Amino acid sequence: MKVDIGSIRDVRGGSISFNGNQAVDTSGLELDVEINQPVAINGAVTNTGDGFLVQGEIIYTYRTNCDRCLEPVTGSVNTEITEQFVVFTPFSDADDSVHGLQGDEIDLTDCIREQVFLSLPMKFTCNEACRGLCPQCGQNLNMKDCNCRKEEFNPQFSKLKSLLNQEGGGTDGKS
Repeated sequence: MKVDIGSIRDVRGGSISFNGNQAVDTSGLELDVEINQPVAINGAVTNTGDGFLVQGEIIYTYRTNCDRCLEPVTGSVNTEITEQFVVFTPFSDADDSVHGLQGDEIDLTDCIREQVFLSLPMKFTCNEACRGLCPQCGQNLNMKDCNCRKEEFNPQFSKLKSLLNQEGGGTDGKS
């Protein structure tokens, strides 16, 4: 999405609003998440005198599978975007916190894509109380309980468990 800033380029404090839709390239996303296209964005660009401040809102929906039970999950995200654009001269130092600007257009494509990826949840669950799958038989525990024997044992403690079988290692501390 490109925003024409020609009308506020020389007006310190000048502001223009924008809204539209942007397709987001998800090819670099290593998660199995489908972003419903297009992503909606609306906001404003303000001439700060030192550059142009872009503030806006990104709204999108996604589809994936629950990380616990593998059932389909849909969700929606409403996130904010705040980016600074400055005119780079050939001798200016590149600053990672700002974006370069040439001409009378601000290209928000990369900023929108980055913000969509950063705003995705770290865990996708169908609901907070999702019980997931049985690790032994694979039954979805949200639908029905299974009859598998639940052994709660952390393999990191296997060496300690072997000490219980040695002399003096009884559960009561006696041999």
